[in-house]
Amino acid sequence: MERKTINSKDGVKLSCLVSDESGGEGPMMIFCHGFPGLAYSWRHQLRYFSKRGYLAVALDMRGYGDSDAPQAIADYSLDHIRGDLLAVLSHFGKSSAVFVGQDFGAPVVWNMALHEPDCVDGLVVLSVPYDFDYYGRRGDLSANVLPSVQFAKVAESHFLHGHYFQEPGLAESELDDNSSTFLRRLYWALSAKGDLLSSFGSGKDGQGYIEILPPVNEMLPWPWLSQAEFAVYAEAFSRTGFRGGLNWYRVSDINWQLNARYLGQNVAVPVCFLAGEQDPVIAMSAPDCWSVMKDRVPDLRVCELLPEAGHWVQQEQPLLVNEKILTFLAGL
Repeated sequence: MERKTINSKDGVKLSCLVSDESGGEGPMMIFCHGFPGLAYSWRHQLRYFSKRGYLAVALDMRGYGDSDAPQAIADYSLDHIRGDLLAVLSHFGKSSAVFVGQDFGAPVVWNMALHEPDCVDGLVVLSVPYDFDYYGRRGDLSANVLPSVQFAKVAESHFLHGHYFQEPGLAESELDDNSSTFLRRLYWALSAKGDLLSSFGSGKDGQGYIEILPPVNEMLPWPWLSQAEFAVYAEAFSRTGFRGGLNWYRVSDINWQLNARYLGQNVAVPVCFLAGEQDPVIAMSAPDCWSVMKDRVPDLRVCELLPEAGHWVQQEQPLLVNEKILTFLAGL
């Protein structure tokens, strides 16, 4: 793998990891991570798919790692992120790609398919079922309550990270000086063996995130994350802090308003959806999320929950995820 820098249309410098054994001639795959991740979160996929003829590119999404982190919250809107992905296509001389997104990368690739379908050969979506509004409409086209208002309402009864992250500077004051502790606890809590939901239920508004996260029951290394791999994340976030990643939460209301243009519009491209059976995000999803996704994504070719995996499914079960994706790609 090699690291390259790409300039987005609004002047933001984007860093990416590239794995390519095709000499640039293979079909393209673009990988989009979530919070708190890096291009490195796709390390198992980049090598695997490049060996099978793909030009595989994973971004440090804007605000993360070696990419620029704009100050303005509005600069993290889906319109800006979509511009980043189009800049990646242009840089490599490609007109289309398969887009792969996990966590916050999921609404990014859903949005790409809705706004630029001609640029999308297919979607692979991990961990987050269809509804490209974060804590959004959940398939209800008449919904009119902003995400930040929903966050605040939930926070009246218990801790909610989405609400805690809204005020600029508040979460940074806790997390930036304790980045390794936070990452270790969050990665564990969201994994197959973790228990994130119990922490939310026992926490309350006014507490910090690290305070409510459950303790880690197993010291590193874990079966899916070595000490050396964890050190890559720890070094990156100790250097950059979390402001860029947190701004992806703070832009929720802006994205809600932007996404009104897509109400009632289906995702027409072929889609593969995968998630871990123990993913707390799946547990927190609305009961009708599967029917909503199937209604709004008529070419949903794969929809599977994978065993012994939580939220970090592509890292917890890389071989199984890669095989499922490869089978999907073969049918495009």
